[in-house]
Amino acid sequence: MVEKVERKRKLPFGHYMSNQIENLECKPLNQEEYSEGWRTVLPKPDKSNPIHHWSVTLAQLPPHLWIKYRKSYEDNKVFYPVIKDNIYYYSINESKYDNELKLLYLELMKGKDASNNTIKEILLSLEGQVTGWLIIRAKKFLKETNERYFCDLDFQSN
Repeated sequence: MVEKVERKRKLPFGHYMSNQIENLECKPLNQEEYSEGWRTVLPKPDKSNPIHHWSVTLAQLPPHLWIKYRKSYEDNKVFYPVIKDNIYYYSINESKYDNELKLLYLELMKGKDASNNTIKEILLSLEGQVTGWLIIRAKKFLKETNERYFCDLDFQSN
């Protein structure tokens, strides 16, 4: 009698199996979902959920990991340590727009006290150069603010 051997299907990059619900395959969040404030609770690395290593810009680094972003030095050389979030590891690709992205992030984190003009200026300087949740959130912030505070000014349709 031949025993049938079941092989596990290899998951696509970034996918993982839920520890809470058996046989539930989870996909990584996309940049739009990060911009809306979603966050995934990732499982710890094990045989069923290996480590996935992402290479991202600051605009793509998930919002909850910005507090782990820092420069380090080794032999007088600057480098950015890998940021670990359970099964997801992130390497930050340095870009010439990092200073603007940091300013944009800090401005957006001010919430209702953020300056629309500052956000607009930064977005203009980054136009077409950078993509990610940070840019999406900044555009939504400006749009939602305008709709919320200025929608009643458009009463003359004739």
